Amino acid sequence: MTDGIPAYAWQNGRLVPWDQCQVHARSQGAFWGANVFEGLRAYWDPQDEQFRLFRLGDHLARLGRSMKSLRMEISFTAEELEAACIELLRANDHRQDAHLVVVAYFDMAPDLDPLCHTTHTGVHITSTALRRPPAYDHGLAATISTWRRISDDAMPPRIKTGANYHNSRLAQHEATRNGYDTTLLLNQRGNVSEAPGSCVVMVRDGELSTPPGTSGVLEGITVATTAELAVEHLALALRWREIDRTELYVADEVFLCGTKSELLPVTSVDRILVGDGRPGPVTRRLQSLYDDVVRGRGGHEDWVTPVQVLARPVGAA
Repeated sequence: MTDGIPAYAWQNGRLVPWDQCQVHARSQGAFWGANVFEGLRAYWDPQDEQFRLFRLGDHLARLGRSMKSLRMEISFTAEELEAACIELLRANDHRQDAHLVVVAYFDMAPDLDPLCHTTHTGVHITSTALRRPPAYDHGLAATISTWRRISDDAMPPRIKTGANYHNSRLAQHEATRNGYDTTLLLNQRGNVSEAPGSCVVMVRDGELSTPPGTSGVLEGITVATTAELAVEHLALALRWREIDRTELYVADEVFLCGTKSELLPVTSVDRILVGDGRPGPVTRRLQSLYDDVVRGRGGHEDWVTPVQVLARPVGAA
């Protein structure tokens, strides 16, 4: 690899050099964001010389549900996509934690009309090395966005499509321009929805709560994982319920959940400290439990797909 750019991507059935993974500018996937995608993580174990892909089957199942909602059919089965992820991970040989993105997209339509339905589709998969951000340890300063979350009767957030993420992008860029690390969006009813690319979990009075799937959120795999770990190890049940904005101000802890973000503490909301302004004990414990399970140390072996890589020759960089 050069300057952090991986050697390979996977597109439509084969490995290709990174810079040859291309989608035409007039494809619907590029022109209108008419695609669906999944991001997943691979955790590197230097002792065993292998990656562990976390909840690969669950991510591909959600990809299938997104495709169903958009009436998209592709030429590859879930099993073939799983094999492609493994092939790409081995080929790029990151030797550190990595992030994979699987994208199924609508290609050219008849007469190049971006609105017309087309049966021409494609798939590309990319993988990149990914380290945890400093916020994993220190926490995030969040604000409530002036942008409202898209809703199921307009652009359903349950569908993980690129077009939906313009909403997240507007909100995130507004927050960073105003000096915050991230933002939290309210839905059309004025209740908490999600952060850009992450679910929101609140700890209050010894109870875990997160907005339900009917609140304009993507139904999260990481938050579902966290819910199981909380019950098993902390005897805490996660409630899916509506959360008011001001509940975040008086919460004991708040954290974000997502495949890429994992569990990120939120230490302030609108310049109001969450708790004492430091990552809280429940968040810290769940971070530790989550780290164990994704690295194959905390049970739930069915969530982990081991990927053995070829040993490098002695003296190789």
